[in-house]
Amino acid sequence: MTSESGALLEIRNLKKHFQVGGGMFGSITGKKEYLKAVDGISLSIEPGTTYGLVGESGCGKSTTAKMVLMLEEPTEGEILFEGKDAINADKDAKRHYKSSVQAVFQDPWASLNPRMKVESIIAEPLEVNTTMTRAEIHTKVGDILEEVGLQQYQAELYPHEFSGGQRQRIGVARSLALNPKLIVLDEPVSALDVSIRA
Repeated sequence: MTSESGALLEIRNLKKHFQVGGGMFGSITGKKEYLKAVDGISLSIEPGTTYGLVGESGCGKSTTAKMVLMLEEPTEGEILFEGKDAINADKDAKRHYKSSVQAVFQDPWASLNPRMKVESIIAEPLEVNTTMTRAEIHTKVGDILEEVGLQQYQAELYPHEFSGGQRQRIGVARSLALNPKLIVLDEPVSALDVSIRA
């Protein structure tokens, strides 16, 4: 299902302003200062397309991604997913949204729990969001690992036993587990060695 415009995701005039320290005089006068991290972005993503958001460092790309992923609350604006308001949705609709929109983060070291085996990392969203049996989850995890170029036996390993590129593949595998309609990639290769980015 998409919106009337045909968009899977539509962002309208999205803003995120962070309050910054007003200093001693700001607290006395009550004057607040804000950093405009994102100031009125609008975009539309059609189903089955790839969309690249490009800009200099610090221009708000990651903040925009965090708002789309519901990790940051927008100051103002709308996020429509399949034509429905994602920001003001009820609990069930937000749960559906969060399982339909997944992420691959910039730093695989920070985004993978070092105490969990790869199978548990990939299985976790399935355990939380589906009614699949353990056997079905085990089979699905093996299939996903193969899809991203890893082998099934590697499900029993920990993240530190992989190279940076392989850890990023684990992140991709986790994001694919729920068959999302949209995957947000926040600089997924920037933490990797230049020789393996391609």
